[in-house]
Amino acid sequence: MGKKIMYSLIAVLLLIVVALVFFYRTIHSAEWADRAAAIETVTASTYMRTIDKVENFVGEDSYRIVFGKDGEGKPAIAWVHEGEVHMEYETAGVTESWVREQVMKQQENNDILRVMPGVLNEAYVWEVLYKRKEDGMDRYYYTYYRFDNGLEVDTWKMLPL
Repeated sequence: MGKKIMYSLIAVLLLIVVALVFFYRTIHSAEWADRAAAIETVTASTYMRTIDKVENFVGEDSYRIVFGKDGEGKPAIAWVHEGEVHMEYETAGVTESWVREQVMKQQENNDILRVMPGVLNEAYVWEVLYKRKEDGMDRYYYTYYRFDNGLEVDTWKMLPL
């Protein structure tokens, strides 16, 4: 009797695990397909040959940001939107570390949460999300710098929660 209960529990747990894996794959399949399409678009239409990572940027429009290298190993970034690709070598603009330095120069207590290439007003930019303590609470900011020359485009101060 004890063995039947144990085998039944194992069977039920196995079914639960299989159902969870199936559910996970189902809800993520569209995301994985979009990423694969972005990678295929970039490798087919640019000099980029190896892909390091793919990120999402959501602004005025949604973009897939693809980080990779060309055949010679030069780092590049591609902005993918609706099958169209714009690729820039990292050396063609300001670097992520330079952008981080600019945000920290503004105020030393800035806590940078994310730096991401993006698009704002049809210009390729670096988007920096950071927070700082103001009046005893965390205040969040988005600051945008042009990718090509590092000029500050805009800063958005978010309302406190």
